Amino acid sequence: MSAEYKIRAVQLDLARQMETVFFIREFIDFISENHYNTLFLYLEWRIRTKAFDPGEKEGYSPEELREIIGHAAEKGIDVVPGLATLGHAELLLKQKKFASYSELREGIAGRSGAAGNSHVFCPSLRKTRDFLEAYLTETAAIFERTPFMHVGGDEAWDIGYCSLCRPKARSFEGEQELYLDHFKFIHGVITGKCGKRMMLWDDMFEFYPDALAGLPRDVLLVSWQYQENVSGYQSHFENLRFFDPFALYEKLGFEYLIAPADFSWSNIASFTAYAGRYHPAGALLTSWDKKTSLLYKFFPVTAAAGQLWHGTENAMESAARRLFGINDPLFLSAVAQYAVLVRGNPSIGLDSLLCFSFFGPDPKPSASLQTMREVFSRFAGEVKTETGKRVLEDMRTGCRFKILAERSRIACWKLLKKQPGEALGNIAEEVEVLGKEYARKAARFRRKTDAVPIRRMTGRWLAALHDFEESVRKKGILRCLFALPDGWSAMRTKLILFSDGTPLEVANGCFKHGTDTFFERYFFIPENRTVEVVRLECSGYAGEGLCYLSAVTPEGEFVPSGVLETCGHVEHPELALSPDINFAFLGTRKVREQFLDRAKAAELHGLTLALKPVSRQGKTGS
Repeated sequence: MSAEYKIRAVQLDLARQMETVFFIREFIDFISENHYNTLFLYLEWRIRTKAFDPGEKEGYSPEELREIIGHAAEKGIDVVPGLATLGHAELLLKQKKFASYSELREGIAGRSGAAGNSHVFCPSLRKTRDFLEAYLTETAAIFERTPFMHVGGDEAWDIGYCSLCRPKARSFEGEQELYLDHFKFIHGVITGKCGKRMMLWDDMFEFYPDALAGLPRDVLLVSWQYQENVSGYQSHFENLRFFDPFALYEKLGFEYLIAPADFSWSNIASFTAYAGRYHPAGALLTSWDKKTSLLYKFFPVTAAAGQLWHGTENAMESAARRLFGINDPLFLSAVAQYAVLVRGNPSIGLDSLLCFSFFGPDPKPSASLQTMREVFSRFAGEVKTETGKRVLEDMRTGCRFKILAERSRIACWKLLKKQPGEALGNIAEEVEVLGKEYARKAARFRRKTDAVPIRRMTGRWLAALHDFEESVRKKGILRCLFALPDGWSAMRTKLILFSDGTPLEVANGCFKHGTDTFFERYFFIPENRTVEVVRLECSGYAGEGLCYLSAVTPEGEFVPSGVLETCGHVEHPELALSPDINFAFLGTRKVREQFLDRAKAAELHGLTLALKPVSRQGKTGS
């Protein structure tokens, strides 16, 4: 990229991880050195206003925000507030005073979760509009310098469910109109009362394409794509389909920003290259949920994105040289490699230790991370600035966490495959030590309470290693080889075992392994029993494929012997009887059809298999 973007923005997710005013001031200094001109503070409900005050510890006062805005102005940085005026209102809606503002307040189950549990406002309530108007107006007065206000709009799947909205959404066209009408109202507040230009995430227009044409043309759309290699626009919560919204935005007369993520340089570079075919108004580097990670390890990627969007050649190399003051090719190569793998600290729970690619854990990331860590350690003494030292130390720690996560997964996989491997107790000791070290760092660089999520993260990890080791010794195991042709689907799957006619539910959830098509998922069987029958029940969005399953308990090994029953839509149920990658498929293949027709999403698709014991002589392995 050689052209310079008009808007070069970077985000802080203060809704999920509050940072101190001191840190934000330092961050402003950092981004101003790397050619950004906009700081996007994703706040949601963290602003202390008369309309809603989350409290001193849970929000920023107008005075604190004005201090941030004033410091940014001195550095030539515009500060834009990021709010949530339809979805992502959980912080507010969970409070008793505001629970009646929820779309699912009447106990109806929406698309995104259990009945009564929603992050979405009811757009039909008069009090919703009155409240949002008051909150937006007060916020605009605080952020008086900026011409923009971002009002959210993303992932708001639960509309059209309450008794007020349901009559308006009897058809899908009505649901689209409900969404559009809400944001026309918000637009009127933003432009008419606040004197600002409205910014809006664009993902819901995948579902509401007709609503886009009715949206005021001065809305600045923000388009997020987070895949590693962006060669085209991909949909979000539906089938992975390909279309060209940027051409449509330009045809309709909308301006828009591209919005990659800070967890992968590959995502940033490829999205920017793809956008080079079009005419975006700029770019926003999104940064989400840093509760269990200090932000420092993301600084090289953040700096490089600012350099890239300023038109700097070799942006990553240039950013690394500036940040660390080191010109050695080996070091710069290691920084670039880490920038592709940076992500947050791993979240290890029991589920993540029971799900694997069909081909097993990939050993390459662990080896690469170990090499990067050794290179960083070798050059640590050559870093000149305090910021550079802090960033490099956080990168080294990030490598250690990721290596431990890979070791945890590989060790558990080998135990399940009855292969010799590393003792889980040894890994747990290292996790505990590193977790305590990182919590101390977090307490030093953040408010002390911010170390709590890190302690919870490592505590959950340690519990998962302990529970896995106990369960693999004492319990039976059900192994399922699933096939998910479209990793963007969201099918809920329940697994029920029968022994002597008695049902036992062993799993209920949405099972995936990244975007892998074929993956193994293991489930512990909590009772010693024979396994005579296994039933899969699926509902939700798209479908679930089952290649094969087997069970091992103290009573022996059990494999499929026949199809007993199906219900709903099941393709080729007989393919689940053979130990190969041909698969039975439960459900449908079109997420969009189920989004348009809620009754289809509620349909139950079932497959019941008889199992038989296998003699040890006939055993072919797990």
